[in-house]
Amino acid sequence: MKTSESSTRLKHRLDTLVELADKSLGGTEIPSNLLAGIARAFSCQWATFWEVSSTDGLLCPAKLWNEDGVSARQLEQDTSSRKLTMSEGTAGHVWRTQRPVWTADIVKDMCLPRSLHAKSAGLEGGVWFALKTDDGVYGVIELLGRDPLPATEEALIVVEQFGISLGRIIESRRFSSNPTSTPHGATSA
Repeated sequence: MKTSESSTRLKHRLDTLVELADKSLGGTEIPSNLLAGIARAFSCQWATFWEVSSTDGLLCPAKLWNEDGVSARQLEQDTSSRKLTMSEGTAGHVWRTQRPVWTADIVKDMCLPRSLHAKSAGLEGGVWFALKTDDGVYGVIELLGRDPLPATEEALIVVEQFGISLGRIIESRRFSSNPTSTPHGATSA
């Protein structure tokens, strides 16, 4: 399949998910079906929504999802107990830079010990991207898979735009419920 064809299919899947998000998001809460849909769009079997905490300014795991048949107990336990700063882990790096990361080698590009737990669960590659607006970052989506879609320049642009679309939806929901609300952990890229 050609690169542009693959990116076009990914964009179509993600556009459908933006419509679902617009109907189902409340505040920054990411519903499980939306997180699962995002993971499946990238051919991934594991997903984490890391939310920027309004209380301590850390990146906290707000929602976890994994496909049936993925034995990721250690990864789940380790992820659930973590809070990340902007200088910790791949999710922290994405929060700080506001740029997506896409890798085919989790052990090389993901922090220890989570990378080893992911590898032992059969997960090989991953995609991380920020849910952001011009004002800052609301969270980071982490997707891990056995054989995720390959990274291309076009796909990186598509995933970054998807993160902006979700960030804008989150921002509009937050603003409608609290007009003085802003993203936590706002950074200048």
